[in-house]
Amino acid sequence: MAIFEVIKKNKEDNYIVSRYPKRNFNTGSKLIVDESEEALFYSLGKALDLFGPGKYTLETGNIPLLKALINIPTGGKSAFTCDVYFIDKTIQNYRWGTPSKIEFLEPIYNFPIQIGACGEIRFQIDDSRKFITKLVGIKKNFDNESIDDFFSSQILVKLKTYLTNLIKEEKISIFEIDSKLESISDSLKEKLENDFDEFGIKLEKFFVTNIAKPEDDKQYLEFKELYFKKGVGIARAQVDKELTTIESEKEALKTTIEASAKAEAREKQGYTYQEEKEYDIKGKWAENEAVGQFNNIGVGLGMISGMSENVSKTVSGAFTDINSNNNLFCKYCGKKLESDSVFCSGCGKKVN
Repeated sequence: MAIFEVIKKNKEDNYIVSRYPKRNFNTGSKLIVDESEEALFYSLGKALDLFGPGKYTLETGNIPLLKALINIPTGGKSAFTCDVYFIDKTIQNYRWGTPSKIEFLEPIYNFPIQIGACGEIRFQIDDSRKFITKLVGIKKNFDNESIDDFFSSQILVKLKTYLTNLIKEEKISIFEIDSKLESISDSLKEKLENDFDEFGIKLEKFFVTNIAKPEDDKQYLEFKELYFKKGVGIARAQVDKELTTIESEKEALKTTIEASAKAEAREKQGYTYQEEKEYDIKGKWAENEAVGQFNNIGVGLGMISGMSENVSKTVSGAFTDINSNNNLFCKYCGKKLESDSVFCSGCGKKVN
């Protein structure tokens, strides 16, 4: 029986898990485990003693599980047979893609659709015993082909179910799905973590980088055109609404500026809005038919002060009504004031 003194991983191996090529050792053998690695002794279908980075002399004291399983006697050099696996503990990057189309009912427009998906996974072997027992078994190495087999048979099947359920539950339109890839990735990662953990793998990151749509499907293209027409209509209505608001604000500002300008002009010319109204009323009385008749016989506008008592009271009442508490106007801009106003809401000037 061959006895090997040094057990170490071949530096040229780039496998996630590689099995040492020989199986026969003795209790005096040396074990060397590099950084970011673990070495696991495996025998009779069981994952046994586990070693982290360092240099070890194999003795019955540091291989208790192996010793008990195959009855290695204590003392002296004893031969034993087992497999030694070296496990790479660094974070691994793997690109994934659905091997077949994912079929579901589009949740917004309710038409059947087929899509594809792809992305990237970052993972790390977290529990070497569980990983070797469930995935590696008696395989010599766990290489890229083994990773493909694992994802295709264990992960992508569940991923398709998780993705279709998520689209349905969140009512994600196929025409908006690209803008939601980040949140979709986070949700799928959360759902997949337990599935990876079942095999001793810690899922570090999960990305969906692309959703492939059926651009050659006539029904999909018809709904796609409908969706974009709807979007254009909504956008146009929003723009029209904003333009109407801008025009209203523009007119309001224009009115305020004009009122303020008139107020300043009156102030410079030395009369108020109330006085201007009094002038207007006097003018209207002068223009009525009765007053016109007085003018025709040479009485003139000055006769208004000599009118009958009833007419005089009527004119006086008009003036009084202008200046009553219920009909106050700003003397600067002419805006009607509330009875308790201190400042004009048109020009902002103090009214008392």
